[in-house]
Amino acid sequence: MTEPFALDPSRASHAKALELLATREIGWLVSTGRDGFPHAVPVWFLWIDGAVVTFSQPHAAKVRNLAADPRAAFHLEAGDDGEEWLLLQGTVEFSPEPASTWFERLGDAYLAKYRAGLDALGWTPERLYEDFSLVILVHPHKLIS
Repeated sequence: MTEPFALDPSRASHAKALELLATREIGWLVSTGRDGFPHAVPVWFLWIDGAVVTFSQPHAAKVRNLAADPRAAFHLEAGDDGEEWLLLQGTVEFSPEPASTWFERLGDAYLAKYRAGLDALGWTPERLYEDFSLVILVHPHKLIS
């Protein structure tokens, strides 16, 4: 049995990945569409306990895709210099807990990262977790950076 994957902050590439996961606002969640082509969508996310945590509307195409094939990729765009990027390959899990429970636990961290985005959209946190009520956890198996 192989060891579970974890980002090791003592490794330079992993430390950089952890920094990017903590500071970047938009990530791209990639699933395999019904037609076999990659389906990439921008998402807000947090890095929590070794997983990417994001919220989705339950009937979104990415949810259908991931229910059919839980293999996924998550990537962050390159910075201005093109040198700050990462790609995580892994599998997803749909949390059995509702988004409201996750927001109770993660609300302060989530709002610290996304308050300006919510305000720009005119959304409350309650609207977010009511509309985006499905919690998706991306468990990485591999880092490419």
